[in-house]
Amino acid sequence: FDKTGTLTIGKPVVVNTKLLKNMVLRELYDYAAAAEVNSEHPLAKAIVEHAKKFHSEENQIWPEARDFLSVTGHGVRAKVNEKNVMVGNKSFMLSSGVDIPIKASEILVEEEDRARTGIIVAMDQEVVGIISVSDPTKPNAHEVISYLKSMNVESIMVTGDNWGTAIAIGKEVGIEKVIAEAKPEQKAEKVRELQV
Repeated sequence: FDKTGTLTIGKPVVVNTKLLKNMVLRELYDYAAAAEVNSEHPLAKAIVEHAKKFHSEENQIWPEARDFLSVTGHGVRAKVNEKNVMVGNKSFMLSSGVDIPIKASEILVEEEDRARTGIIVAMDQEVVGIISVSDPTKPNAHEVISYLKSMNVESIMVTGDNWGTAIAIGKEVGIEKVIAEAKPEQKAEKVRELQV
C-alpha cells in the first residue's frame, strides 16, 4: 500500500504549530505560504490553506518569493521580503547547514509518535517554528488490513514519510512491515522488488 490516499484520506491538514522564536503566528504562516505556494506537494498545500485562515480576503496574495527552489521529498527554499525562507524536513535543513535546536528535535519526535509530520520553518538559517500536519487514516483501513491478514496476505506500507510517523501510522492500521522515506521513483522500484 502507498500510504497517502490509500490508507489515509489523502488530504493533509495543519493540526498544530510551535513557535521557537518570538514572532507572530500569522507572520510565520505568511512567510511559509509565500515559499510553499508554488509547490504541488500535498503538505505544501495544507500549509497554504492553513495560512489563509489568518486573512479575511478571499484571494490572498502572498509576498513575492524569489529564487524558488524545490527539492522533491525534502522541502522548498525561497527569498521572501529579503529573508531566506526554508520549509521542509530535518534532512533538508541539515543538508542546507541549518542547525536543529534540541527543543525542535524533541517536538519532531513527539509529533512522529502521534503519526503527524513535523515541517520545519527556518528563516536566515535559523529554525523559527514547526508546523505539524496530519493525514488521518481512513476509517476502514484497519479492518481491510485485518481481513487480508486473516487470508494470510502480508501487507506492506510504502511512504515518503519519516520513519517515526510511518511506524506510528503502520501501528494504527495494523501493518508491521513499513518502508519509509521513499521518494516517488523509489516506490515503484520497491513494488518491483517485492513482486520477484
